[in-house]
Amino acid sequence: MGYDVNYNQLDYAQAHEICRQVTRELAGVREQVLAALRTAARCKNELAAVGMAAGTMVRSPSLDALDLQLRVGMMQAGSLAIESQELTEAMGQAGQNYESAENRVEHQILASTFVQKVGEVIQDIRNNNMRPPTVQMETILRLLMISRPDLALGWDESFGDQVEHQTKELAEFIRYFSSHRDTDIVITEQDPVQLVQVSGGMESYFELHSMLEGHGSEENGKFMVVEADENTYVVILPGTQERDGFKNGFDEWGIVDGLGRESENYVGVIDDAIEASGAREGDEIILSGYSQGGIHVAQLMRNKFLNRKYKMNKMITLGSPIGNIDIPDHVRSLSIEDSRDMVPGTDGTPNKNRGRNHFTTIFDGPKETIKPQLEEHSLFGTPHQLKNYGDHLRELDEKPKPEIQEQLRQFHLPRAPLKARKFKIERVRRPKAKRDQQETVQKLKTMAPPH
Repeated sequence: MGYDVNYNQLDYAQAHEICRQVTRELAGVREQVLAALRTAARCKNELAAVGMAAGTMVRSPSLDALDLQLRVGMMQAGSLAIESQELTEAMGQAGQNYESAENRVEHQILASTFVQKVGEVIQDIRNNNMRPPTVQMETILRLLMISRPDLALGWDESFGDQVEHQTKELAEFIRYFSSHRDTDIVITEQDPVQLVQVSGGMESYFELHSMLEGHGSEENGKFMVVEADENTYVVILPGTQERDGFKNGFDEWGIVDGLGRESENYVGVIDDAIEASGAREGDEIILSGYSQGGIHVAQLMRNKFLNRKYKMNKMITLGSPIGNIDIPDHVRSLSIEDSRDMVPGTDGTPNKNRGRNHFTTIFDGPKETIKPQLEEHSLFGTPHQLKNYGDHLRELDEKPKPEIQEQLRQFHLPRAPLKARKFKIERVRRPKAKRDQQETVQKLKTMAPPH
């Protein structure tokens, strides 16, 4: 088949979690033994009280033996709990040591093969229509990291962590000097509800995303909420769009918001749109994002407010750089990537895929049958185009590998007509408080006193 399924479970993380679970269970056993010991002591006291009332001394050998055994059990449970806690801490430290050693070795290998890697990168870029494939995009960022003098001593960190830190610092820098630091993202339009028919399988998500992409500037800034059933709603977030005077919430600044601010300023509008579509607290929300939209999807899945209000259990990303975003273990995630697409590699690291619920499927370039439908001169090349990812979703429907069949089934949608509504968001300047306005006026008077 034409794609690869990439997932793993980290042995140290699993062992550490097992140790933590054993420690918790031993603590529970100790509490139960303590409760039984208190009950036995109470029974002995009651028996002694009855004997005193009858003018005799009453003892129960069975109770005495039970009391002794429970005390021994308390000591053993306590000792085992201490040993388990020590083992848990040791296993956690071992995992950190392993990760640190792995990062240092990776840095040293890359440093020793620097010239060779540069040659491979150049050759692969030439072979990919002068755009770096995903893996080489990651390599480029790694080469930049080891070339940075200020990062030379930070080899205990992974390249992905280094890229993430640099991205956040850059985002902070941009926001500080940006005129948008005093803006909010708000919903400015709501389209009427429309009925949409989807195929029901994975291609359904391409069909829904297609309703947001390539329909002219009037559709810019829009995302969509679809009612799958009375307790399930799907949120569709688009890729990067034109600026529209810096008002569009999905322009290049949206990437900065996603990577630098963890999409916190999108939470309110997403919640408002979900509510306006009929969702109630406790309903299930499926998030699907293409390109930039996938960054927001991954960040919103981590948002505490949304997780308290809804069941945030499923997400899909198409061609999105989310390797540095820690998806919660309980989330069932499916990331679709194309090895010829440079965009998923712009985070400098592959997806972590921690836990049994996280899957990444990687396809090896557009198929010949879809190439005639793709725009040859698009910004990021044909592999990044939505139609290419739609073809990959179609292949998942037609040729699902056994190990992801159950994962795919969880994302299927009803074939009956679904209610969908588009919402337009824009950046608007946050109104200044009256006190702030007075301070600004006073500063201006100080700078330029009246003549």
